[in-house]
Amino acid sequence: MVEKQLHICLFENNYPNKSGADGGGAGWYLKTISKEHIKRGHKVTVVKRITNHYVRNYTDGVGVRVIHFHYSSKFLTYFSKFVLLKIFTRSIDYLYHGWISYKEIIKLNEKYKFDVLEFSEGGNFWIGFSKKFKYISHLHCSHYTIYKQCGLNVPVGHYIERLVSFIAMNRANAILSPSKAMIAIVEKEKNGKFKNKYVIPLAVEKNITSFHEKNTKCVKFIFASRNDSLKGGDTLLRAIDLVNNNYFGKTKFYFIGYEPNEDYSYHSNIVFKKFMPRNELLKFYNRCHVALLPTQFDNSPLFIYEAMAAALPVIASNIGGIPELIKHGKTGYLFNKMDYLQLSIYIIDLIEDVKKREMMGNNAQNFIRNYASVEKVAEQKLNLYRNIIGVNYRTI
Repeated sequence: MVEKQLHICLFENNYPNKSGADGGGAGWYLKTISKEHIKRGHKVTVVKRITNHYVRNYTDGVGVRVIHFHYSSKFLTYFSKFVLLKIFTRSIDYLYHGWISYKEIIKLNEKYKFDVLEFSEGGNFWIGFSKKFKYISHLHCSHYTIYKQCGLNVPVGHYIERLVSFIAMNRANAILSPSKAMIAIVEKEKNGKFKNKYVIPLAVEKNITSFHEKNTKCVKFIFASRNDSLKGGDTLLRAIDLVNNNYFGKTKFYFIGYEPNEDYSYHSNIVFKKFMPRNELLKFYNRCHVALLPTQFDNSPLFIYEAMAAALPVIASNIGGIPELIKHGKTGYLFNKMDYLQLSIYIIDLIEDVKKREMMGNNAQNFIRNYASVEKVAEQKLNLYRNIIGVNYRTI
């Protein structure tokens, strides 16, 4: 008796490209977990939609087959010019590209024979009704959820799109999320419970090192995110203003991916860097002592997993799934979102107390390596896939 070899098909437009550049947190997580699945003898295919006809399909360095399908939004651009129809553009885009994706997966399945499909967030409306595939809807964080959780007005078009996507979610064989909080939030959005829901964290690899610079005369902090105002860069800058009243010469703050306002003059202990390739970012953690994430909303950020794996204590907003990762006072600190005064107090605490900073960092590393090791998470996901398809083993 041997384990059945599975062929897993993942739909993720933010999967890293052939050179290993780009790719969001969800994309890099899938690359990490796919590497482990392939190592165990399974097959993984990633499907991405693109607008460029000239991007070729390929097999990447970890053995994932990456397939692109082209789409055009010309008619949607024309459609959106009509005021009364504009509000339906997002939902029509969701259905239209879902249909193209559905036809593509039918053709691909004839060739590759997939056992299970996994979609980010809303899934695929048409596959939900076809009953030809077993599929999972993986909750990361939709635009609609971000609007709601940040207290912003939700555009009508986003609301309609969300209602349509709930249909695909409700028909999924399983709902998956890296945090309990996100499942609860989406259940509240749709005013109903999911039947088959699972919480499986993102994954970290063992090769994330933790050899930090011993120069504690200058405590170095890292904040890495996409350039988005909702990630809290402005909150952090306000906190730094307070910290610098007494600790200007003792600190350095690295903003990775955040683009500064050219009309504003920043303190010289603030360093802005363009978003760097992930392999460089993993090395950069070793130059730092503390990780910061003052986001207004997040699910379960990969940045936190990686920073903790590198033995950095994390100071982050007490929102979304973040409290499921950070144990306040043990592996870092949680503060009320946008409360820059509270944030500054926790930053100062870890500047002054070297032993506490190192203790929290070690605790963080031990926790995340146990909670989210790639081997453990890979097995959890394989068990989920097996449960969905109803087959565990084959006889040879």
